[in-house]
Amino acid sequence: MDSARFVLDVHLGKLARLLRMTGFDTIYRNDLDDPEIIQIAEEEKRIVLTRDRGILKNKRVERGHFVESTHAKDQLKEIIDVFGLKNSIRFLTRCIACNGTIEEVNKEEIENELKPGTNQYFNEFFRCCDCEKVYWEGSHFNRMMSFYEEMKEELGIN
Repeated sequence: MDSARFVLDVHLGKLARLLRMTGFDTIYRNDLDDPEIIQIAEEEKRIVLTRDRGILKNKRVERGHFVESTHAKDQLKEIIDVFGLKNSIRFLTRCIACNGTIEEVNKEEIENELKPGTNQYFNEFFRCCDCEKVYWEGSHFNRMMSFYEEMKEELGIN
């Protein structure tokens, strides 16, 4: 499944961030109720991911999955496995905060938004096309890359 698109219930905030980090189009807000989730899934042809079996019983939900695990990392592996997404991972191409796409941006365009240390020590930057959040390869990047390498090994991805 190349174009898996998801909408998640309130119980899956950490999974939402991990799905976005791995490049999957993921709608999540902690204030969405079941009718809103169902409407989004219908209108945008999204898969409902939930920890609440009740929503999956609604006849309007065409595609959905009850997430078995309670740990975000295991949940991510479960979703990648269940939907056959190993070859669809596009790491760090979506904004973890809002789900927008991320593109490289020239340092000069965002210099006035950077803290002095960031401006001094980093030269490559990326920005969300929707919320305009700026990303760079700081210490958080190293942690995310370690997580990604670990996930690839556990999933058997080259």
